[in-house]
Amino acid sequence: MNIQDLTITTADGYQVAASLFIPKDKPKTTVIINSATGVLRQYYNAFALFLAEQGLQVISYDYRGIGGSKTNSTTDKALSMINWGREDYHAIVDWVESQYPEHKILGVGHSVGGQLLGLLPNNHRISAYLNVASQHAYWRNWRGKFKVQSFIFFHGLLPIFGFAAKQFPKWVLGSESLPKQATKDWSRFGRKAFYSDVDGSELKENYFKYQGKIRFLAIADDHAFAPLSAVKSLQENVYKNADSDFILIEPKHYGMKRIDHFGFFKKTMNQQAWHECAVWLNQQSSA
Repeated sequence: MNIQDLTITTADGYQVAASLFIPKDKPKTTVIINSATGVLRQYYNAFALFLAEQGLQVISYDYRGIGGSKTNSTTDKALSMINWGREDYHAIVDWVESQYPEHKILGVGHSVGGQLLGLLPNNHRISAYLNVASQHAYWRNWRGKFKVQSFIFFHGLLPIFGFAAKQFPKWVLGSESLPKQATKDWSRFGRKAFYSDVDGSELKENYFKYQGKIRFLAIADDHAFAPLSAVKSLQENVYKNADSDFILIEPKHYGMKRIDHFGFFKKTMNQQAWHECAVWLNQQSSA
């Protein structure tokens, strides 16, 4: 196993920190991990190492404004969620293609990381995608008391910080602080029925044109962040032209009491679930 830390420059001039996990035997596939909002790439190290042990090369990275990709400014308008997909993810894909032109490129997305595929230009370059607890962020996709909480979060809390503060503080969700524009994007995504640009125009084109394989994993006890209804909406209403399937992850099936939104990638996760992911990814690699 060889692990390398990298700095990759985006087309618009930002420095993105990344980590490359290279298996012992010569790999034929690179899997790009797209993190959840405000989550450092190191959070996925155990999962990345496991995939590499199964023969898959893996690259993880920090979005602009987060972790190793932080800048001096938190109010730079280019530090947006949209640019996490349009620019940062794009730069990672370009780097993989330039360094490993023979590789098939696959993706793993956690939470917002699953949504970035639809913002990636020429996303047909990603042969298949594994979405873990990735949701359609529209507030109406929540149910019961969590729908009320979602409404308050997207219509109240995020707009307040997005317009009155320089960043969204990390103490609110326990992740890294978010740049101002990323906070505004997140708020807008949650208030609108479909993802939209800053000018209000809907961003349907790249979502609808993706026809590769996507596997959606919903976590049964993830009610606050990515409930079943929101994951289903991402599959049926957003990536509606993809060749997709859906699997519900029940904690009891893996001998666990709880997984929730962030448990799947922790070292405490039953590795049988990771093995199932690796099998699927390897199947897509050889398809």
